[in-house]
Amino acid sequence: MVGKAAVLASSICLVLLSSPSEASNAAKGGFDLPQPNGHHAVGTTTVVLGDPNRSRDLLVTMWYPAGDGISAPAPYMDPRTADALAKEWNLQPDFQRLVRTHARILAPIAEGDSFPVVLLEHGSGVVPAIYTILAEGLASSGFIVVATNHPPDSLISVYPDGHELRFRPYWPAEADRRTQGVAIGKFAHEVLVADVRFILDQLQEMNTQDHFWRGHLDLAKVGIVGHSMGGTTAALAAQEDPRILAGVNLDGSTYPGMNADVRPIGVRKPFLFLATLEHASDETHAREYIGSESNTYYVVVTGAHHMSFTDGDLLDNRFKSGVKPDDNIFEQALRISVLTRSLVEEFFVKYLKAGVAPALDVVVQVEKK
Repeated sequence: MVGKAAVLASSICLVLLSSPSEASNAAKGGFDLPQPNGHHAVGTTTVVLGDPNRSRDLLVTMWYPAGDGISAPAPYMDPRTADALAKEWNLQPDFQRLVRTHARILAPIAEGDSFPVVLLEHGSGVVPAIYTILAEGLASSGFIVVATNHPPDSLISVYPDGHELRFRPYWPAEADRRTQGVAIGKFAHEVLVADVRFILDQLQEMNTQDHFWRGHLDLAKVGIVGHSMGGTTAALAAQEDPRILAGVNLDGSTYPGMNADVRPIGVRKPFLFLATLEHASDETHAREYIGSESNTYYVVVTGAHHMSFTDGDLLDNRFKSGVKPDDNIFEQALRISVLTRSLVEEFFVKYLKAGVAPALDVVVQVEKK
């Protein structure tokens, strides 16, 4: 059956057997990130936004459509963040020096109208930089991407003054799984979603008062995308904050740790779920969220695992200590990464720009709830 997803079904399962191929352009020991496929060059900057009411400082990295101008290429991540990730993932030291991005630091913003905003929420124990392929693609396609580093859920936050915050569990280590899950769900509500609300408030202020951003942020068109725990954040924030119009969950769970007691989140807004086959086939995970009946997409990406929706597989293949790079595995990881980027871009083009989503709206299998 082929037709528009919004017309035919309340939920959709697209089983994707293949994905677009793209040349890796991989040099020995390193590689260029895949070229963004939008019309804009990409700029980036990182700022610290302080919330005195919660005694909380948040590192926020922004990628945006850029215009002409001369500025330095953006590093993949700072050396201390890369060192922490290398130790966590057993990557070679200074791997970040061999990853070439397409963004430039503080490049001028593209002229013209303001741009829709997409909030990017990271998973637990990682950092926003591992979503650079997705972020650069969205920025090139005309979105301003706002990625918040959420301590203590991130692996590390390195601040401009030199101090850092490391990941630490925010659940009782010795408790049973359900008790841990309740604590994690509480953290998602009280910290992560609160961070999202604060960032949206700050973006409003920046849009009126900051000389660089003034008038460039279209805050009437806000979406959110999150991976893993960030997917939970995306669903909760979309449910609770009316400023968010649409969301994407990349293989996330409702309340991690509560697999035997799933409580669906009634988002009731356009939502895209990208999942692994393992996640989608699990009875306690397959329908964790409830979206609008006419515009909810469930996409199962065959061959993917949980970290396939990040840059992680590419880093692992090229920079794993003591392991020889495998070009076939690299190409498969690259295809899944580019496919993820393409589907997320299509979704936000449709629901934040009133465009079309041809790949999402081709129904391979229709499944009624």
